[in-house]
Amino acid sequence: MKRALFFTVSGLLALTVFAQPLLKPPPAPVAPPRKPGGLKPVPTRRPSTPPRSASTFTADSKTDQLQLIRGNGMLGQFLGFDPQHGLSWNHPDIKPDTLTIPADRISRIDFAVKPVPANAKSHSGVIEFSNGDRLAGEVLGMENNKLRISTWYAGELAVDRSAIRTLSPGTITGSSLYSGPVTKRGWKETRTGTLGWNFSDGGFESTASGPVIGRSFPKMPAKARVEFDLEWKRGSPSVYIGFMTDNLTSYSGGNCYSIRLTGSSVYIYRYAKVGGGIRSQRLQPSSRSYSFGIGPKKVRIALCHDASKRKVAVIINGKLVGEWNDTMAAAPPLSNGLNFSSRTSNPMRISRITISEWSGNLPGAGNVAAAAGAKEDFVLFANDDSITGKLQTIGKDVMKFKSTTFGDVNIPLGKVGTIHFARDTLVIPPTPANSVRATLAGSSRITGVIKGWEGNQVTLTSPVFGEATFDSNIFRRVEFNLGKPRSASTTHRNPTSRRNTVRLDNAGIIEINGAMQLNGRKLPPQAIERLQELQGRQRAIPRKR
Repeated sequence: MKRALFFTVSGLLALTVFAQPLLKPPPAPVAPPRKPGGLKPVPTRRPSTPPRSASTFTADSKTDQLQLIRGNGMLGQFLGFDPQHGLSWNHPDIKPDTLTIPADRISRIDFAVKPVPANAKSHSGVIEFSNGDRLAGEVLGMENNKLRISTWYAGELAVDRSAIRTLSPGTITGSSLYSGPVTKRGWKETRTGTLGWNFSDGGFESTASGPVIGRSFPKMPAKARVEFDLEWKRGSPSVYIGFMTDNLTSYSGGNCYSIRLTGSSVYIYRYAKVGGGIRSQRLQPSSRSYSFGIGPKKVRIALCHDASKRKVAVIINGKLVGEWNDTMAAAPPLSNGLNFSSRTSNPMRISRITISEWSGNLPGAGNVAAAAGAKEDFVLFANDDSITGKLQTIGKDVMKFKSTTFGDVNIPLGKVGTIHFARDTLVIPPTPANSVRATLAGSSRITGVIKGWEGNQVTLTSPVFGEATFDSNIFRRVEFNLGKPRSASTTHRNPTSRRNTVRLDNAGIIEINGAMQLNGRKLPPQAIERLQELQGRQRAIPRKR
């Protein structure tokens, strides 16, 4: 079977004008057994197979992990941190039980995921700062160049306007159908062996090719807009989306649109149950080029559907990638399901899924460029309209805006999608030498100086919101000594610097340079899809002994 598959794949690659034969990948290194709580060696290079932890975007689910500047690491329990005395750490195999590690020796701490506190909640508003930090909260208002937000993890914060790059109020009203996930409840999962989509911190995460996670939405509007964040740790993303489907366990096994996002393109298939079988048709245009680049990265994706016009549109980071018309004749009606199928072993995360009624408007070609380089404040509405000018204030439900075209206007906050603040007014806040960078649950990130850490209370001073006390349960990682060079053992080689390789991963998906490439040339979507189908068949056919 392996030989048959090898020649089939080779023939397929030959059709794509790539002449280099496939080489067998080197065997993956076998990690030595590790005693729980013992010293943890740090690999000198990135392993060929991603780790299979409970969450690839957070820490190990059972224990804290400490990394030192010199490259040494250990498992154990974090007990506290004092800026003067250093880090307190418990190691079960070392006496005395409590170790004190000087602050200047620490690289980072990855925290075990703790139970969610009773007061925790999912915030809808998101602030992105000029230094790359990101915070989630509920917008209370803005006056005197201070934006006030309320958070469950740090109380009320007042943020300097000059440090805000974008603000998504998250208060869109009217037709919102779904916002989540809050839990895994209600979602149906199809696993690949023992691997599937794990739920963590308000999102689904996958490290294998094949798992499917899906859910039905009975009140799906006839004109629907589905949005979600797609995040990946390395390589390029590859995910198939069953859109308006009646089969939650497959991207191609029912009446649906199969929207396919690869490292270099976006394309759509229409599947239909006809005469006891499945008929498929690739919608035109055949594909739209879109470079996701090599990770890690995060994008916001919107899928729009108008049932009466049989039209599908894909928007990424506010930019229209393409429109497709459904021309399949005599196709059965679509349903109301949504599923995500991972097509790579590269760690991916899907979060902040929202479903709402679509206005039918699509973003203009210049919206993204205008927002990024605007000399004035740029407001993008939920219906993809836009306005430029000067943001004056934000109240409970209304923001006051001085438009260059319309003068002074009051804009309902529930109509606002994202506010891009004027480029020329942005200030990158300073980063003190003793600053840390903390990754929070839900992909938020803050930079500041830790003043004290006792129990579940962390006092931190930020250059954008001043001093605040955080609930430590929201911390997932803290990086120390940001300006200090790390040991070579703590850093990984740039994946783009590796020579061209063809690899068959443990889930059966062929990866070429981590981005479906061979000899610097991209494989066409048809070849990628065929390779994936062949691998699926191989897994389904039992091997002869």
